[in-house]
Amino acid sequence: MKKEVTAGVRICSSPEMVQELLKIGLIKVLLISEDVPYEKRKQIFTGKRIILTRQHCVDLGEEETELRKYQPVDGLMTGILKGLQEEKFPGSCADNGNGRILGVYSPVHRIGKTTFSLKLGKALAQSEDVLYLNLETYAGMGGYFRDQDAPDLANVLYYAKQERDDIGIRIASMVKRMGDLDYIPPMKVWTDLRAVHTEEWKTLFERLISQSVYSVIILDIGNGMEDVFQLLRLCDQILMPCAEDVYAMAKIAQYQHMLKVLRYQELESRTMYINMGKNMRQTVKETVELLKESTEKRFFYAEGRTTS
Repeated sequence: MKKEVTAGVRICSSPEMVQELLKIGLIKVLLISEDVPYEKRKQIFTGKRIILTRQHCVDLGEEETELRKYQPVDGLMTGILKGLQEEKFPGSCADNGNGRILGVYSPVHRIGKTTFSLKLGKALAQSEDVLYLNLETYAGMGGYFRDQDAPDLANVLYYAKQERDDIGIRIASMVKRMGDLDYIPPMKVWTDLRAVHTEEWKTLFERLISQSVYSVIILDIGNGMEDVFQLLRLCDQILMPCAEDVYAMAKIAQYQHMLKVLRYQELESRTMYINMGKNMRQTVKETVELLKESTEKRFFYAEGRTTS
């Protein structure tokens, strides 16, 4: 099971092993076979239990959920994740509301924005639960993202509109991995991407933060979006890759001018300008440190407002 489920997995071959883990408070949900009778299951663990069944468990208790063992892995994972999320583990995004949205955007083209976004995501994913979403009209098929036939961001947006569904459970089988980083394959048809309104993106991001395990969502934003500035407004932090040559600086200056003209000046205070003229590894390392400092300051100021 992937580490982002915010729960470890321990395999126990006897009731005694379960009891040892219970003594140190490590068990929140127990996955156990229907071959173990109900009274014995209850004796082993009184909390939430998921019962692996062949067809239907004849002695299923009120505190138990059954899960058919003979089904595709995706189905098993969805059932297990549902049981985990119902338990609401401490520290999950749904509990603490500490999720962050990082937008990576630049008016300067061919500057390594996507490479930077992915490497930053992988670096952050070593210590946090990170989901990468590519919002470019041409993300590339067969380049970074080789899952051409897999469900993509369009499917996730559809599920986000279904208020009765838990988006965290829905995307569990759709998520792909790049090292430690999770991502949803980007949309294949750019007209579909441009047709998505800001409110739809807002709904998706809010549900991902509140209903999934991710504490960081990275948006790799292209210029082809319906309203780039409104999308940037949804971000807690904007990372803007840039260069020091005269043409790149001219584009950055035009972007800053547009912020004033269109009255989006507040975006400037959330923007970190990332110098892409350095070694990529060093650039990512420095960005991670800057983000850490920014998060600590934000927490400090929030605490100050709370106690004043």
